[in-house]
Amino acid sequence: MQLIGSVPVLACNHIEQTLDFYQQALQFIIINQRKSDKGPEWIYLKSGQTLLMLETNHRSDEDAGGSRLYLYTDDAKALHHYLNAKGYAPGKLTTTAYGMQEFDLNDPEGHCLTIGQQPAEKQDI
Repeated sequence: MQLIGSVPVLACNHIEQTLDFYQQALQFIIINQRKSDKGPEWIYLKSGQTLLMLETNHRSDEDAGGSRLYLYTDDAKALHHYLNAKGYAPGKLTTTAYGMQEFDLNDPEGHCLTIGQQPAEKQDI
């Protein structure tokens, strides 16, 4: 028996604004969603092979932000340039000691996205 995948779920205080960010900045599309009379309750998203769920934060005493996701891309430099051009203000593009090119980007809820590209010799992982 083994795990076969995962889908991160991010709590959102402003789910529609956060959905717009993921659709506009990172080209996520809606796969499924559940709505109530108050609006979206959860939204299932996909971009390439990456899956993500957004859900309305029902704990009013807690801030929704604070999670960190590591997302892989096939071209960190191009995505960094694209996000800068769109006004999303990603952090500085750096290269780690182990060869990853990466940068940080915060979504509207305060979740930190670290977006990285593996070194060419490890891209099949």
